[in-house]
Amino acid sequence: MILAKLKNWSIERIFKIDLAILRLAVYEIAFTEGIPPKVAVNEAVELAKKYGNDASSNFVNGVLREILKDREV
Repeated sequence: MILAKLKNWSIERIFKIDLAILRLAVYEIAFTEGIPPKVAVNEAVELAKKYGNDASSNFVNGVLREILKDREV
């Protein structure tokens, strides 16, 4: 799911912490019923702000929003 939403990026270029945050959020979105998807995205963005670099939160938010668009259709 993550790889399908990366535009002009490869998995190898993503910072490891950003990739870990994305994987956690995608798991929550796809496989847990008790967590609303928008809450999972918000939590992921907050983690990216805390542990990532200056661009991490925007990157994580963008990728996860694109994943949510596919799930809402």
